[in-house]
Amino acid sequence: MKTTFFASILFLFLTACGSTKTITNRDDIKLISAKKIIKQHNKNQFNGNTLSSNLKVRFEGTEKSQSLSVSLRIQKDEKIWMSFSVFGFTVAKALITPEEVQFYNKMNKTYFIGDFAITKEILGAELNFSMLQNLLLGDAIVPLKSKEYTANIEDKAHLLSLKKENGLLDMRYWMHPFHYKVEKQEIKHLEKQESISIAYRNYKAYNNSEIPGSMELVLKGTNKNASIALAYKSIKVGTEISFPFSIPSDYKRTFLNE
Repeated sequence: MKTTFFASILFLFLTACGSTKTITNRDDIKLISAKKIIKQHNKNQFNGNTLSSNLKVRFEGTEKSQSLSVSLRIQKDEKIWMSFSVFGFTVAKALITPEEVQFYNKMNKTYFIGDFAITKEILGAELNFSMLQNLLLGDAIVPLKSKEYTANIEDKAHLLSLKKENGLLDMRYWMHPFHYKVEKQEIKHLEKQESISIAYRNYKAYNNSEIPGSMELVLKGTNKNASIALAYKSIKVGTEISFPFSIPSDYKRTFLNE
């Protein structure tokens, strides 16, 4: 009886250890349920209070291309601040909260205060605060519900695909098999023939938060195709940061479609 009891405890212990084994080689990836993938992703989402980074940005559009530097600061769920510069000179600043977008352009002395419709003018897709924050941090753009997705393995990553019941959208997420952050996320509007695809590379841990080293966003649509490549530098997580933003009094307010 005593031997059987301890043998049973040992068996349960070994079984439990095996079920939570962390893989270290992507070739060893195993198919798991959408529920488990989403649970791990939610667990490993950005958990710091603040993030700051310098970005090198390259924009490629149908009519123009441009390179610039961006200083990025995020107060989680509260503020996203960006300062844009070219050749070391600040040309614009933006302050984004869950309620509104503020932006001013030093080149033509104009400013904008309004809702998130402006993100469609800039990116080709309308994003709210949470979506933009997640996009920058390598998290799923929209909250994931396990009952809405199927799971597979593709390119040595966990692939979540939206079930076919939704006839307008096709949404897919490729999750890294080690830390379950997004390697690629893709949303297609089938009726409008528009899509947004974001790929992430070179994740690195900062204060227990995995942050991408680079990101490439590709937009495709009937009237607008564009790509934006970002390289993250000098990343800091959890430090005290400020959000200096003041629109000069002599700037003229601008509106969408002007």
